[in-house]
Amino acid sequence: MSFESETTMLDPDIAAHVGTPSEMPALTPELITLLRANMVLMATTMPGAPVDHVEDFDADGVPVRLYRPLSDAPLPLLVFLHGGGWMFGNLETHDAMARHLAAASGCAVLGVGYRLAPEHKFPAGLEDCMTALEWARRSAGLLGCDPERIALGGESAGGNLTAAATLRLRDEGKAQPHFQLLIHPATDMSFSLPSFAEVGAPVLSKTYLDGCREFYLGDAEISDPFASPLRAERHDGLARAIVVTASEDPLRDDGEFYAAALVRAGVETLAQRLDGLPHGFQFLPITIPAVAAANELIGGLVRRYFAID
Repeated sequence: MSFESETTMLDPDIAAHVGTPSEMPALTPELITLLRANMVLMATTMPGAPVDHVEDFDADGVPVRLYRPLSDAPLPLLVFLHGGGWMFGNLETHDAMARHLAAASGCAVLGVGYRLAPEHKFPAGLEDCMTALEWARRSAGLLGCDPERIALGGESAGGNLTAAATLRLRDEGKAQPHFQLLIHPATDMSFSLPSFAEVGAPVLSKTYLDGCREFYLGDAEISDPFASPLRAERHDGLARAIVVTASEDPLRDDGEFYAAALVRAGVETLAQRLDGLPHGFQFLPITIPAVAAANELIGGLVRRYFAID
């Protein structure tokens, strides 16, 4: 498996948009509150694509939001877990992302408002994601979706939760999702793979990520496979995977090493590195051409794996 890249610089339109960010200081409860408010503010500037039907549900105590494109037939469903360092984000902040994903893929998307650290430490968020997936499977008819085509996906922390959920489903003897979509996932809580030394990203510094880990894991061990899926003893028996990484992301190797582990275990895996993109590119304005192109590529992969005509 090769991820060789010709581009080693941030896309110029993205660079112009983000400017020169300052180094993220060490996380504190006060800073977490400030960053949450900033994410809410940022989200208000990013309108999403129009979707025919949007509706909120209570998934056995977990808030979820359905985005369903127009269709007379039952649609495949992607249960999608947002990113945000396990501490940031909700259904509102990631509304535009879910809308763009539904529009690009043609499938229904179910956003999940899982509990966040530090108020709710590991494995509370993972438990909520498992609950939402099981609810979606039982409620496919209510959602206008095909119960035989329900996939699980997420970006960043949501990718971590997706990978952890598939491991847990396997260990509990439960059915795997139709496929798993991992967009620049965090898979090793040590945050020490080679790309951390190769890619500089002040906003996603190791100091910041170490803080996310401490607030999220609490007393749990880094080696817990449901926290660090790359460290699982086995990766066989898991859903086929789409793994998308970004060239200008310190977490790049988390996704690419995990893709390699899946391949070694015999799991059908499609791995794609997107050149010139940073971590969290889906949270950038869709008006940036490289962001729009990435969204269309991911939507196309989802459409292909769901066999949507």
